[in-house]
Amino acid sequence: MITVPATSADLDWSVSVLARRREPLVEYAPIFWRAAPDAGASHRAFIESLLTEGGARAYRTTASVLIAAPRGDGWLIDDAFVEGKHWACGDGRDLWAAFAAEGHGSQVRFVCPTYEKDRADFARAVGLAVAESWWLMELPGSGGGESGVNVPLSGADAITVGAPPVYAPPGPILFLPAAADADTALPAAVAKAPELGCAAIVVNQKAGDRDLANSLISHGFRRHCDYYTGIVRSI
Repeated sequence: MITVPATSADLDWSVSVLARRREPLVEYAPIFWRAAPDAGASHRAFIESLLTEGGARAYRTTASVLIAAPRGDGWLIDDAFVEGKHWACGDGRDLWAAFAAEGHGSQVRFVCPTYEKDRADFARAVGLAVAESWWLMELPGSGGGESGVNVPLSGADAITVGAPPVYAPPGPILFLPAAADADTALPAAVAKAPELGCAAIVVNQKAGDRDLANSLISHGFRRHCDYYTGIVRSI
């Protein structure tokens, strides 16, 4: 498969291809990933800013696209779509090869929702490993709160976070970057989030923290998204 740079001339095509990735994810988290009414236009504006002003590297085949956005001293890959079976042998490898030719030796953070198993398998195949995971609890019937509110909880600090413009949950997300005392913090978060009008709760778990993972499971959270990190290398 021929891989070429994706440019501003490919914007409409790229947005339509990336929408094919978002749509099936809604099934797994319909509140967290509820699409905004203007999702296509919002995503187009975001991708355009990355390509024209944000220093992104973007690549496409006839059916797939990968966009690497600058992040600190490396790259963030979130906006990427490859049909599942083609990650391991096909477009996924070709897109990665094009990216690695430019980004070899730099750091990368690769966003892999747990529902995209072929994507995660590919991340491991190119030498990346999970650095942290987000665990999710959606809150049906809750919403209307404000983002940017610092929320002290017993056992953790939290903040209400608004969704990216492409998504429109009915309220912000209560985000816990860490939990010093999970068995205290998690029930406190579950009780407080609806009072704050939050549509969901997300807890960050560092890789290897099995005690926190076990507490999250026991309190009704599910592992929702893994963040793979490592060095960009050719394959």
